[in-house]
Amino acid sequence: MLRNEKGFTFLEGIVSFGLVLMVAATFFPLMSNMLHQINESKKEMNAYRLMYEQTEKLQDLEALGSDKLTWLQTEFTIIMEKTQKGDWIVCAQYEEKSHCVE
Repeated sequence: MLRNEKGFTFLEGIVSFGLVLMVAATFFPLMSNMLHQINESKKEMNAYRLMYEQTEKLQDLEALGSDKLTWLQTEFTIIMEKTQKGDWIVCAQYEEKSHCVE
């Protein structure tokens, strides 16, 4: 009788599937962390862009104060102030974070 030696046994298939699952489980937290960092950097980029737009819009008027803007489901508060030296400080606050440019 001829033996059929083509293909994998059931045990070999289970072992290889287990190895693939272990590799995937190793990379899942890494990918999750990278996606979180990408989302945070997008929010930071939007904050700086909104600060720039508000500064350009209100610079000629020399208006001071704050303005609330909602962009991509995130609420930003843009604050414009003048220092004692006469320089401008523009800050963007969102989700307990703040970024300022002088």
